[in-house]
Amino acid sequence: MVVVAAVDQSKDVQHVLEEGRELADAFDESLHVVHAVDSIEFAEAQREHVSESADGEGVLDRQQFAEDRLRGLLGEEDGDVEIVGLDGDPAESIVEYATEHDARYVVLGGRKRSPVGKALFGSVAQSVVLSLDRPTVIVQPDD
Repeated sequence: MVVVAAVDQSKDVQHVLEEGRELADAFDESLHVVHAVDSIEFAEAQREHVSESADGEGVLDRQQFAEDRLRGLLGEEDGDVEIVGLDGDPAESIVEYATEHDARYVVLGGRKRSPVGKALFGSVAQSVVLSLDRPTVIVQPDD
């Protein structure tokens, strides 16, 4: 089993990582930090890459792009953290990865979607929570 911490490019990355690390340590599990890049974001990055590549480097690999971006977000991490770039729809990719790796917990960042806080989850977090058959921890952003 593993603990999966799914992060995006928001400012809440450190909170998700801290919670993931605490759970992994408490249950003596390894921590897998995952990041998925959606199709629109990847297409924009691909266009930029091609226009900046005068030597015709070719196309980007979506999974490698997500992993490289994740390394940039995390900076220097411990060697005991596995960094994984996911390919495909973020919610579906996170659910698939967590299921395939028999995740004990999945840690995600939440979003407040209205000023009164009616909805607490972002669309990816909500989809993951509703699709997973294992414990999911939602880390709320600092206000």
